[in-house]
Amino acid sequence: MKKQLYKANRFLLYVLPLLGVLSFVSCDDDDIKVDQQPGEFAMITSTLNADGQNRAFFLQRVSVDSTGSISNSNATELSPATGAMVHSFNGSIFFSDYAIGQMVKWDLDESNRAIKAGELSLTELVFQGNTAFKDNNTAFVGGLNTSIVIFDPTTMIKTGTIDFSAVSKIGESTDYPTEGGVYKGEAVSEIIIRDNFLFAALMPVSNIENFVPAEIGCSIIVVDLDKIDANTVGNQSAVVKRIYDERGSSTGAWGSGGGNSFMQLDENNDIYMLCHNFWANPFLRPGFKPACILKITNGETDFDQDYYFDVEDASRGTGNGVMNFEYYGNGKFLAAVQDPQAIDPENPFSYFVDPIFQWWSFDLKNKTASVVTEEYTRGALAAVSYFENGFGYVPFESNGENFVMKVDLDKLSATKQFETVGLPQLYSLD
Repeated sequence: MKKQLYKANRFLLYVLPLLGVLSFVSCDDDDIKVDQQPGEFAMITSTLNADGQNRAFFLQRVSVDSTGSISNSNATELSPATGAMVHSFNGSIFFSDYAIGQMVKWDLDESNRAIKAGELSLTELVFQGNTAFKDNNTAFVGGLNTSIVIFDPTTMIKTGTIDFSAVSKIGESTDYPTEGGVYKGEAVSEIIIRDNFLFAALMPVSNIENFVPAEIGCSIIVVDLDKIDANTVGNQSAVVKRIYDERGSSTGAWGSGGGNSFMQLDENNDIYMLCHNFWANPFLRPGFKPACILKITNGETDFDQDYYFDVEDASRGTGNGVMNFEYYGNGKFLAAVQDPQAIDPENPFSYFVDPIFQWWSFDLKNKTASVVTEEYTRGALAAVSYFENGFGYVPFESNGENFVMKVDLDKLSATKQFETVGLPQLYSLD
């Protein structure tokens, strides 16, 4: 079992952004029939290659009115074989090939033509986290490094850094998960910006190769953006503090779900974060507390000790991991709830390849949850969704079938909208 766990840990480290999406495509391009309208959003589809590890990625515009099946024949191939996280900002798509440390910016015109608009090397981050965009000229991205990279998303030029080594614990001792450990690395898994503060989520590890955690709680670096010179390397004085809460594990998607966010800002300017307990991986989460939502209230830079939402207890019950944080407004979000009984205990990769999740809707205010669909999905961890006019368009994969599920967010009813060749992920072009 130790050997299996070792393999699972290494698998998680190198293909984290593709958790839960390893499955084969169910249909061929030649069989596609489609009623596709001009697209309001961008869709990335990824198809598994023969090696069973890397995937080919395709980009195209898609409409919520599309029906039938959509092929990749009119899409642009972004990479023939890799793993990637994707973000959208100001109408552009930012494709981060973490395997080679490269971020490429793509623009999609009205005729569905993808134009390469710039690229950025981020090899110094080793394994980059999710990107946060402040404005047209300033964006931030971290990784397995004690410096956050500042770059211009318009020109795709690196301009500066934020050095948080003064508050890093690398080299310090830790007794978690076993006595005598040391903080070996602290990765910035995700960043969120609120007003003039940047909040960077950390994933501390005591063993980088085997992905062993160095602490049980949630650590966040707080940065004062008023003290940042985007064109300066260092900016150490802008780092305000490091905050910590043991009620939940680490937050930050770190590319999982294809680039979705585990840190969300609501209409009241409150920050909510999903503490995921190792992305609901049953091979890594023993000993952790249930997955939960923590909060940093508007105007504050510390955790709100009066707010705690146990999302496992609210859905299937404690022990059923919860992944993803697809916020759709008014304190509500979609997430994938795991059924551990669906996991094959003899196969350490069952977590990645078997349909073991169901989509649920959660209410941050009432701390309740309701099931959206009883159908199980392999693609629950490829979660980037699109919301419009009271409907959610959600990636789904089950038994080799890939499609976009349409969810009535008021009735919480789900139907298949259109099939895809490869696992879909959806991004706004606004």
